[in-house]
Amino acid sequence: MEEGFIVIKKMMIFTVVAALLVVVVTGVSQEAGDNKPRMDKHKDRGATCAVCHGDEVEPKDAAPPKSCLTCKNHDSWKTVTERTNSDKGYKFNPHHNHITEANEVECTHCHQEHKADTVFCYNCHTAMKFK
Repeated sequence: MEEGFIVIKKMMIFTVVAALLVVVVTGVSQEAGDNKPRMDKHKDRGATCAVCHGDEVEPKDAAPPKSCLTCKNHDSWKTVTERTNSDKGYKFNPHHNHITEANEVECTHCHQEHKADTVFCYNCHTAMKFK
């Protein structure tokens, strides 16, 4: 009898975890929209690898996280915060919140250039919607 209860309990835990994963994945995919890697978006705008990586012919190391702020569109964290607020119409600004106010947050927490973006906020706020 006790063995059957343990099996049922494990199945319930698995079901809850699976449901949470569905919520997180759905939230991330809905939020991301056109979620191709930033590298592709930058390439589409004419940026070369050297813009972020320096003059390396074939970059072997990740670009420094602060290299994002060398671009004219992102010249400071404040500029990025203001652009996100006005350009995107978010209810919650991902660049201005309790985490960014309290910590030194790198762009690469969410924007990984050669991979699709992630939303750092979703580590805790799984059902959060920005728009």
